[in-house]
Amino acid sequence: MSEKQRSTSEKSRRELLDELYYLRDVAGEREQRILRLEAALMQTGEERAQRIAQLEAELAAAHAAVATMVGSRSWRMTAPLRALTRWFSKEKAGDLDASIDHTVEPAVSQGSEIYPAEPIRAVTAEASKLSGCETSLPRERDGIPRFYVDATEVILREGRTGIQRVVRGILRSLSESPPAGYNVEPVYAAPGQSYRAAMASADGRLVRGTSPLAIEIRPGDVFLGLDHAMEAVVEHASEFEAVKKDGARFYFLCNDTLPLSRPDWFPPQVHELFKAWLTTIARVGDGIICISRATESELRRWLDELQIQRETPLLLGHFHLGADIATPARENHTWSAEQRSALKHLGNIPSFLLVGTLEPRKGHAQALEAFELLWQRGQQVALVLVGFQGWMTEVTARRIRHHDEFNHRLFWFMGADDEFLEELYRKCTALLAPSEGEGFGLPLIEAARHGLPILCRDIPVFREVAGEHATYFSGFDPQPLANAIRDWLKQRARDGVAESNRMRWLTWGQSARQLLDVLLGGQWDESWTGPRELPSETRSH
Repeated sequence: MSEKQRSTSEKSRRELLDELYYLRDVAGEREQRILRLEAALMQTGEERAQRIAQLEAELAAAHAAVATMVGSRSWRMTAPLRALTRWFSKEKAGDLDASIDHTVEPAVSQGSEIYPAEPIRAVTAEASKLSGCETSLPRERDGIPRFYVDATEVILREGRTGIQRVVRGILRSLSESPPAGYNVEPVYAAPGQSYRAAMASADGRLVRGTSPLAIEIRPGDVFLGLDHAMEAVVEHASEFEAVKKDGARFYFLCNDTLPLSRPDWFPPQVHELFKAWLTTIARVGDGIICISRATESELRRWLDELQIQRETPLLLGHFHLGADIATPARENHTWSAEQRSALKHLGNIPSFLLVGTLEPRKGHAQALEAFELLWQRGQQVALVLVGFQGWMTEVTARRIRHHDEFNHRLFWFMGADDEFLEELYRKCTALLAPSEGEGFGLPLIEAARHGLPILCRDIPVFREVAGEHATYFSGFDPQPLANAIRDWLKQRARDGVAESNRMRWLTWGQSARQLLDVLLGGQWDESWTGPRELPSETRSH
């Protein structure tokens, strides 16, 4: 069989397997849906009756409360005061309308025997919310400037990507050790609403705050766009510009510029949204801080490419990410039977850990095919995947779930918590990082603090983070990676692999201090003064 015929035959086999995996997936999903519907139908009638009875009881209680309030002595005695208050507010606004009967009672009570008077701010805010308008009334403050930290994705959607891991780590460190002279306050912006203060739940998670008031950014305050809240930043750009003129400062974090350089790795809408976001932060921000020198270099190139206009120079800087101190191993865990079985199995054969959301740039497809080559040759080695399924990876995800080696020599943990991930770092033989593009490479740091050897793709940012303390490979086909894994295992048998335990890494506290040294300490790398003439080959990129 010729090489061309073999390639065509292999492609046809993969297409048939993908179709088979798809049919298995659909059948399984439909079966689960039928079971859920059957369970729901059994409960629907009883739950509906209970809910109707509950609503009727609440409505009856509300009618009784209103009747008692309107019939109360204080309600009758304060009627002139309520009318006077309404007349005064109309007069102050210069909106006296002769057609309005000022003896009509306002909708909000100023106080009664049953309901105490509500603060005017709370009433105004609630009325504004009901009318669809935003309210940003002055709040009592202690005179200390605020260091607002945008954590929108973490708060609204409990984001679980690497970016939100960074947000949680940095924000926790800033809250525990605030910058001198500032109060740290996490904030978020729901669609169509202004930024509001967040709060911590009983279990320590960041959740929506209870105040209906928008935050008030004052002169001297600092706003850090830490989370990747692109829509919110673009939506509030004009507000940022207005407050910035009064003396507030705005800084934004750039994790990478991959949606611009490789739009094929992302859903179509991401490219334009990212471009709008980058243009916005470059226009309204005082500075942009990147998570690596490599990312900063790419950012500078794209600022020139996009020809963004500014009146003043834009500060550019970088810092490095951190990792939590390793937690001690415990004997009692709440892991599932599947997790326990996997850990037991991983102790018997060499295993490579790949951490990251399943998305095109991360190299999952190449890794899977490389391990298939190794398994075909009788190599006893396991591939362990940790991360949620992202975008544009439906075929790869099906191949993983329905693979013959799934839960034997191929494992995928989508909902692994930090404790289980820690245990995988301890149990596995090496970290595999085949990603084709990164802003930093957080798993490399997490592997280093466990002393886990690293086999990663030879890209600039991995060289910056790991240096000589990792083993590198090149190539995008399965065969080069399979060869690299096989060679790495041979070197390991001779104690010849690069050791990661000598790699320099930061805690999240140290990472946050690096960030503050740049933002508030002035340790910026350069000032970008605006677009300059680019070489013709760059302009045609």
